Amino acid sequence: MSTNKELKDVLELGRIFWDSQVFLTACKLRIFDYIKKPAEVFYIAKKINCDVRATNMLLDALVSLGFVGQKGKKYAVKSKYSDFLLSDSDKNVLSILDHYYHMWDDWGKLTNCIKTGMALEKKVSIELKRQFTKSFITGMDNLTKFQKERVLNCLDLKGVKKILDIGSGPATYLREILKKNQNIMATILDLPDAAEVGKDFVIKDNLEKRISFIEGDIGEVELDNNYDCVFIFQVLHALNEKTRNLAVKKAYNALNRGGKIYIHEFFLNEKKTFPRENVIFRLNMLIHANGGDNLSVKEIKNLLESAGFSVKKEFIFKKPATVLIEGIKT
Repeated sequence: MSTNKELKDVLELGRIFWDSQVFLTACKLRIFDYIKKPAEVFYIAKKINCDVRATNMLLDALVSLGFVGQKGKKYAVKSKYSDFLLSDSDKNVLSILDHYYHMWDDWGKLTNCIKTGMALEKKVSIELKRQFTKSFITGMDNLTKFQKERVLNCLDLKGVKKILDIGSGPATYLREILKKNQNIMATILDLPDAAEVGKDFVIKDNLEKRISFIEGDIGEVELDNNYDCVFIFQVLHALNEKTRNLAVKKAYNALNRGGKIYIHEFFLNEKKTFPRENVIFRLNMLIHANGGDNLSVKEIKNLLESAGFSVKKEFIFKKPATVLIEGIKT
């Protein structure tokens, strides 16, 4: 029998996007930068160039959500969140939050995508597309920097001198590897807009002489066949079935005999109902990538084996729920 708790659950989930939009709007306005120290609403509104009354309402909402404290007439971001929400912090995740903000309107069209089974056709200017790509790629670095060690500790790079990184984005893992292994060279294959952002990260780490770029689509570019290792990290979910198969087969052909491939991906159980965040993420792919989808661990292994790889190892990670699978070209 239904109870008041179930009714509360239903209604809260229905309006939870209000809370999310309050938070994302505050991040987009960079309001937390101006309440690093206690400040009054008139000062804050002027800094973010917004209406005073509306800014007051937003700040009060942030207090109710628990991100901001209030003492008298002054507001300040709570210290336990400041590392992640202040622009001058090395740990900030503002780019990925900007990415979520940019997807707001897209998710409002989920009904259409469910009806058609097709991703959205977005028409935006070249400049806006570049801005979206930058926030997305930089956002990937925001997330990866907190989990990179757990993945890197599982990689066996003994004897590896040349790496191909497909869809590298910010090259967070690759840059860390090259900084620790001076004898390794690498090539990144990525789409032009993504590569443009990736180059900035590579240059910042003074690795431009050791990392080269191939700009283009995996289905169109030609690859050398002398790599010792290939990475495909968090890419397969954005590809349709045909392109996924092609990407893995091209990786196989690009490797020396005995070379390794590492696939790092979100994963699903066999029923595709768990983990929850990965199940919901499937719908994000429905909205944004025709044919994109999360796979089960078994499906990823089958993908590798169909291309000719011998699957040797798998590592399951929690929070976020991902899997790292190692294959060898025998």
